[in-house]
Amino acid sequence: MLYAVCGLSGMCVMLLGASTGFLLGGWCGLGAGLVLGLGAFLLVVKATVLLCSLRTRQTLRTLTAGDPQGEVAAHMVLHAVSLYQAAVFPFRAGGVSAEEQAIRRLIAYRSAARESLPQPVRVAAAGALEVIEQSQDAKLAQAAVWTVNEAVRDCRPGFISLHDDQTT
Repeated sequence: MLYAVCGLSGMCVMLLGASTGFLLGGWCGLGAGLVLGLGAFLLVVKATVLLCSLRTRQTLRTLTAGDPQGEVAAHMVLHAVSLYQAAVFPFRAGGVSAEEQAIRRLIAYRSAARESLPQPVRVAAAGALEVIEQSQDAKLAQAAVWTVNEAVRDCRPGFISLHDDQTT
């Protein structure tokens, strides 16, 4: 649909140029008017594309305005804590060996101690790991992991979070 509108408007501009050229200069003016109409249309299209590109770049800059390494580290911690929670509270008894659980614990603790990790995510991850270590309740551990998830989301610039009663 957009291509059809663009093509139709281009044809109208070229015909307007051609008819104006024909009225002013006869058959030679028709060709010149056609070329000038095409040039004007292409100039408008180029300006529109450049403005759209500029707008897209500005939008991408606002989305990546934060600390990309911190965001990656935060997502890595969320993933490691989730895997450790799954190892401590498996779906079926005996589904995870003690060796695998120890390795996932080590990875979760090491990733939560990274220097590039944003402070709110580090605090939430430490709290979640403590709950997973000390609790026997899978729902409580899931709530702690969800807190890490929210901290990871909050460290992203431009993220729209949905709360119970409002959108910010």
